[in-house]
Amino acid sequence: MDELKQIGAWAIVIALLGMAVVFAAQDARRERAQRRSTVGGREIRYGPPGSYHPRSSLWFGLLWMWIGGSAALASVVVLSTMPSVPPAAVLIAAGVSALSLLVGGWLLIGYLRTDVVEGTVLERRILITGEERTRGYWIAVDDGSTPVGGTAVSAADYTRVTPGALVRLRLTARGRQVRSLEVLRLPASANAAQAHTPPADLLVTPVQAARALGCPVEWVPAAPDVPGTRVYLYVPPGAQVADGTAWAPSLRVAEASDADATNALARRLTADSPKRWHHGDPSICRRGMSYLLTWGAGGLLIEGRVDVNETSGLSRLVYALKAPKPPRPQP
Repeated sequence: MDELKQIGAWAIVIALLGMAVVFAAQDARRERAQRRSTVGGREIRYGPPGSYHPRSSLWFGLLWMWIGGSAALASVVVLSTMPSVPPAAVLIAAGVSALSLLVGGWLLIGYLRTDVVEGTVLERRILITGEERTRGYWIAVDDGSTPVGGTAVSAADYTRVTPGALVRLRLTARGRQVRSLEVLRLPASANAAQAHTPPADLLVTPVQAARALGCPVEWVPAAPDVPGTRVYLYVPPGAQVADGTAWAPSLRVAEASDADATNALARRLTADSPKRWHHGDPSICRRGMSYLLTWGAGGLLIEGRVDVNETSGLSRLVYALKAPKPPRPQP
């Protein structure tokens, strides 16, 4: 009986270990798939999590130089105070010092050397990994290599580029860390016939839209589908607007000039929902990535199309908007 219990216990342990191995393999496969992409027939491979450390070579180089210098100084002090130190100990200390100085110098030279890469941005991607949901910002620059290697960038540099932009990267020779990113040219507008200079009285400005979408934007007016509204879109340069809509990332804004127009927007937004919203309701009406707000006598509908990992900018935009000041009465 005891032998059967032992066999059963071992069988359970082996089964649990097998399940753990299977789940780990599935997680690794999913993460590997997340770091692979294809754009225009070009294969793109992104690096592991936590790849953005632009000064890692500098700090590690200084650390190794400090270790080597400390070992050399300690050797000199010991030899001057203890002449009877065994030769083997002296050789070991000298070897540690020399090796540390060589490693430190190698890292510092790699940090100071700069490789220049110039090419077109094929893709931007935010990769979220780990239980702490760490965000990594990546761009894929077509430098002629196969496959194209993704480059980890800062969040600020990530918002400066868009697919189709021509950029120049200055990378460290070791670690391929970005020392600087220069945007040479943004894509030409695909909506030249529609694009105009944005009016000064827009309730959502280009600066706010760029911050919400996390990329450069252009303003494109669109035909209103509700009477009494003004409709316009914000899209990255080079993105096509068709029939008043565009692919992600994009922002569609409808400004209603009166309560009737606002209620018409609300009916369209909540057509398939039991929730109803009317002009004058104090709360913000939200459906997915669409937000409806009251603005004085009118209202504002913001419809966002963003990546699932980039929704925070849109939410911050909506809750930071302030009501426009009413026009001053004419004397």
